[in-house]
Amino acid sequence: MAARPDAQTALIALPGRLIAAALLAGVVGCEGDPQPRDRTERDRLESVRIELAASFLGGQAKGLHRLLHGDLIVQPPEPDTPLRAEAAADYLERLARETAVQRSELLPAAITREGNFLLERGTWILESGRGYQSRYMIRWTETPTGWKVVLWRWNRFR
Repeated sequence: MAARPDAQTALIALPGRLIAAALLAGVVGCEGDPQPRDRTERDRLESVRIELAASFLGGQAKGLHRLLHGDLIVQPPEPDTPLRAEAAADYLERLARETAVQRSELLPAAITREGNFLLERGTWILESGRGYQSRYMIRWTETPTGWKVVLWRWNRFR
């Protein structure tokens, strides 16, 4: 039996890390304000993104709740319905606990600043026996305790 990789190794392959670093560094342009303001901000966001995706590994939901804003809106694909606040956080935690995932990776394609928010669009990759992917959108807000998800929308996994 193969040894189980640690969460960070299972989470991000080198190409994904390079893509994310290039996007966060501002290689991909956007209109209006630039992506995260400085390297420290980019590093903090990357760290939180890794932790967010890793919370779906092994059915534990470890640390997920503290990454979610109190006004969170979750917009899953049909037949599930959008949820808000505590119901949205509970929904995500239930998904994370009930899903047997060996790899969870958020690969941003674009990150843009919208006032006090960062809007991230990309591909969410999950592996559970076989690979699945979905387009996602996350709106982040920076709070005194770090980056929090205020909106998470994704399409059906294929």
